[in-house]
Amino acid sequence: MTFIEFPGWQPGMIVTEERANSAALVGRTIFRATRDTNQSISSTGSGNPDVANALAWESVPIDDLGGWSSGAATRYTIQLAGYYKIRSKVSFNATATPGTARAMGIFGNGTQFSGGHFRTALAATNSVHTEDGFVTALLAVGDYVQIAPGHSTGSALDTATGGSRPTIEIEFARPA
Repeated sequence: MTFIEFPGWQPGMIVTEERANSAALVGRTIFRATRDTNQSISSTGSGNPDVANALAWESVPIDDLGGWSSGAATRYTIQLAGYYKIRSKVSFNATATPGTARAMGIFGNGTQFSGGHFRTALAATNSVHTEDGFVTALLAVGDYVQIAPGHSTGSALDTATGGSRPTIEIEFARPA
């Protein structure tokens, strides 16, 4: 299937296979991946997300545009310019460290998106903790997206596995 940069239907425009395929992308999840084994996340002094902790995706059941590579497993690289909705969830294994923070950041080209920082201060608990959120961003061909967690426990903390494993989903929202 071929996709092209497509601004939308215009009067008199001829329907081609490429235009029809590209129009069908709107609202479609084009990438989904999970982190299925623990990833050790180093503590950040303030508990904020740190792109150095970017998650390496392991299972990729959806990659319609071919933007992910195991050689750069922390990145999804944009193949078609447009607006994208990036949803993610990061879960940390249980720890009974009260007064610490857990966070997740959504990054584009190594910089956290405006509104892409999600953080919770924890009370005493011993259960899995999940941060989730989304941003919508205008991205160009070659831009890349990463998800990075952060925490302030003072030592490394593993991401969770099973049903609460870290996940990313990217939806093509509309053409640029």
